[in-house]
Amino acid sequence: MKTIIIKYCGGCNPVINRSQIVNELKQSLPPDISLVNDQTPKKPELGIMMCGCSSACLDREEIRRLAHEWIVVGGSYVDLFPVNPDQISLRIIQIIQEGRFDENINP
Repeated sequence: MKTIIIKYCGGCNPVINRSQIVNELKQSLPPDISLVNDQTPKKPELGIMMCGCSSACLDREEIRRLAHEWIVVGGSYVDLFPVNPDQISLRIIQIIQEGRFDENINP
């Protein structure tokens, strides 16, 4: 089972529906990938920061330490590139499929 940790910002000024995007991910990802909100015993290879606006206030060092690699959603941006809000979950899945999810990353 592969694990992806999800972290949410405080949601003070959202321009996207973060929960809807995560629900779309849960429905679209293969069954061997688990999305979790809490820290796991083993550091996950990948994390997703779900920030409701482009300030991406969650993107801080103490959060980045929780996983080896991160996909940062900041409003209608994914990893600093603009994405139509209804395509964000698809873009995240593309990034995962492009190889950002490597189980052999050393801690």
